[in-house]
Amino acid sequence: MLAAANPESYFNSIPPQSSLSMVPEDVANTFFLTAYAAASPTANLPDLADLLTTQGPSTSALHAPALAVLSRELGQPSLMALARKHYLVAIQKTNLALASPQLAVKDATLASVLLLALFEALTFQGRRSPTNWTMHMKGATELLKLRGPAQFGTVLGRSMFLDITSDILTSCANRRVAPPPALTELLTQFADVVGHDDLHVRITRATAGMADLVGLVTSDGDPDTVAIQLVLQGRQLDAHISKLLEDFAIWRPYVILDPASAPESAYNQIAHHYSTPKMCWQWNNLRMMRVYVNTWVFRAAAAAKSALRDSPEATNVLEKSRVLEIAASNAERMAVDILGTVSYCHSLPTLSNDRLTMARWLIWPLSSVATSPVTPISARIYARDNLHAFGRETGTSQATEAGKMVDEAKEIEDWLHIVHLS
Repeated sequence: MLAAANPESYFNSIPPQSSLSMVPEDVANTFFLTAYAAASPTANLPDLADLLTTQGPSTSALHAPALAVLSRELGQPSLMALARKHYLVAIQKTNLALASPQLAVKDATLASVLLLALFEALTFQGRRSPTNWTMHMKGATELLKLRGPAQFGTVLGRSMFLDITSDILTSCANRRVAPPPALTELLTQFADVVGHDDLHVRITRATAGMADLVGLVTSDGDPDTVAIQLVLQGRQLDAHISKLLEDFAIWRPYVILDPASAPESAYNQIAHHYSTPKMCWQWNNLRMMRVYVNTWVFRAAAAAKSALRDSPEATNVLEKSRVLEIAASNAERMAVDILGTVSYCHSLPTLSNDRLTMARWLIWPLSSVATSPVTPISARIYARDNLHAFGRETGTSQATEAGKMVDEAKEIEDWLHIVHLS
């Protein structure tokens, strides 16, 4: 199966007479739309490719991320150089489309911006703030506003809206800024179209809730008042995410291996198995949210215990004396489940696209466990050690950088999400 194949094996399968005639862009696009697209967080990549090929400002918006993926998998710098050339061409062509009121609202223009942001995510290095990616997201926000509710009339329009909205809200949470009000309103209108109980709507609302909660975490208001609000709002959000996890257990079940069958390297003999890496990614997204939410609730409750104890508002949420206990327990359970996915990554074929992708997707969840003061020390150490191990074993530099971040006893930095979203 190509999604789990080594790219070199893919090239070896091409007859010599065919490989001689294939240009790098064609080979990259084929690999991108088979091996990468199957597991990508970005939905409907083949549809976006078709759109750009037939209607887009430039096919370079497709070639840039495709060549970047192939360069990363094969370790060929020449392919990355070619990818950057296409990126510059795509920027110029997309800017021309954005200058036209008629072209700016087209699906193909939004698809170009989405793929340009994907290129930035795929090529991100180091621990700097992802400025270029953030600029693309700001541009995408403006396009969503321009397109309005009409974009919900097609399957592709709805898919791109969800992808971009989720990325924007994640970016807002990491940059500690409030979500754009116009985007929040569009999300409500979208829910009116597809249903407020739609799974994707509920997940996106959870992401929006994270961004709102971060606003309280960073608020400069009265500390006790903010703490009470954070605990109340945090508990509501945690209940929302917890219900999503319950539903996931029905819709996307995974297997917990018998402890006797778990590998020796498994944390506390806990090991999971998932049908696909993307399914594991989806589970860990929700678990990671709960780690963050309960960590923030714990900190707020610990900092304002007397104010929380005396607050009539908090009475109906949960027993005030148990706020710390419950928050710590929730964070620990989610941390253990995240660590249970490390063995799943190790079970994937060495150097396969699935293994490399899963290693990237574990960087942020492991970092959330390693930097939380609420998770057990043994869990933090295990998460930290595996960040460094993934960096060594897969050559994923961002895993090593995240390990260094943890070693420096720093808070989560604002670049981890860009790795997780690619």
